[in-house]
Amino acid sequence: MKKIVRRGLFCLGQIVRFIYYGYLKASGIKIGKNTFISLGAKIDTQFGEIYIGNKVHITSGCVLLAHDGAIKQMNPNDNPRGKIIINDNVFIGVNTVVLMNVTIGANTVIGAGSLVNKDIPPNSLALGNPVRIVRQITHA
Repeated sequence: MKKIVRRGLFCLGQIVRFIYYGYLKASGIKIGKNTFISLGAKIDTQFGEIYIGNKVHITSGCVLLAHDGAIKQMNPNDNPRGKIIINDNVFIGVNTVVLMNVTIGANTVIGAGSLVNKDIPPNSLALGNPVRIVRQITHA
């Protein structure tokens, strides 16, 4: 019986995820193939542009903000809308915040709890608040 309930919950979760991805795409967010976005992640759908590549994993509690309302408060002539680009094969750890005008290179891991406020080159392990590159990732 437990197996049937667990399987049913898994299927329900997949349906909810399909609907959520449809909502994100209808909101203008580009999402690649084989990408996982936790239902607990907050993806900014109101302002700016967000591109998420193939085989990206965005975990629970992550926030992607392609805008910054404070900019308009400080200087009414500045544009509060920006862009986030997450290239292929990126893992973004739990409770990470990605700010506007950031590009995360392919094959990169962002550690949990990071504040990504600058571009991250491909093949990097980056973490911290603010984010810093810890090392390059080499593939065998």
